[in-house]
Amino acid sequence: MRIIFILLGVITMCSAFGQDVHLSHIHASPTYLNPAMNGMIHNGMARVIVNSKSQWNTVTNGYKTGVASADMKIYGNKGNVVGVGLNLMADQAGDLDFTTVKTGMALSILRSLDYRDQNVISIGAEANFFSTRFDVSKMVGFEEEPLIQIGIPNESKYFSYSVGMGWFHNPDKDKSVYVGAALSHFNQPDVTFTKGLAQEGVLTTDFDAYNLYTKLVFHAGGSFKISRNFKVLPSAIFSDQGPHQEILFGGFLKYANKASGPNPIAVYAGAWLRGYLEGDVKGSDAAVITLRADIYKTYFALSYDFNISSWKRASRGAGGVELSVIHVLDLDKYSKKIEDVYCPGL
Repeated sequence: MRIIFILLGVITMCSAFGQDVHLSHIHASPTYLNPAMNGMIHNGMARVIVNSKSQWNTVTNGYKTGVASADMKIYGNKGNVVGVGLNLMADQAGDLDFTTVKTGMALSILRSLDYRDQNVISIGAEANFFSTRFDVSKMVGFEEEPLIQIGIPNESKYFSYSVGMGWFHNPDKDKSVYVGAALSHFNQPDVTFTKGLAQEGVLTTDFDAYNLYTKLVFHAGGSFKISRNFKVLPSAIFSDQGPHQEILFGGFLKYANKASGPNPIAVYAGAWLRGYLEGDVKGSDAAVITLRADIYKTYFALSYDFNISSWKRASRGAGGVELSVIHVLDLDKYSKKIEDVYCPGL
């Protein structure tokens, strides 16, 4: 039975104490970052976002992550907008194909604090259902896997809840700033695979519950015009989850030819540095470079993060490729029923 305890301990600790999936695209995953960003859509009524990331493939069977969301404004009147969102995430990693799937529903309220929409605040909440599983058949040992013999389940399901808020200041068309905060997993769900098995008679005793750490995120950024066709867009994210802290900061340089019309094609080049703190251990984790193009109502971004931590020898400096697409919908007939509030572009 000792091998059962060891293997289950490894599995539960990988799930319970690991950080949430993190994306390098700050501007391309707003609803994943903070539920208050649902409905915060610039020049549109609805939005579809798709993100795909792959990393650590040079070390082992690496992480493959997909995130998708759809959000829209469903009500607007007298400086208020109500937004809803559907958020999906799937992540697979390791030789046992450890898979996490999330489905979330979000509700947000945006409120303009003045008649010129120079100050907008938003609050949001999200309910998420998680399913985690692994492939027992891929466990390799010197004898038949005892976990399979006693019928230990290879799936865990739980609910998690998140809340968030944001403030957006738009003094004029040439500059804007925003700050936000989000609190995830504040109910600290039990993520073990063995809960309730003692009552079912499968095990003589239940393993200790391992609860998912609450995650706190602060993010901020802005957009500032530096010449007729150029803007800088600095941004930063700080995350705190259990013993793990992470900061990502940097920015975009944006070019758009104003002479080409009201909706010019825009191109961006950006760079970020990601640092970490794990107890007494701290350092730089990755350098991220990003290229982006806004083509009318569709935004494309490609990022690559270079591993610059002590793990770079194992990974040979390779990091992860991330792709994203955002498409904004006008919904002209629907939008006539909604009195819109100005939402800043991120």
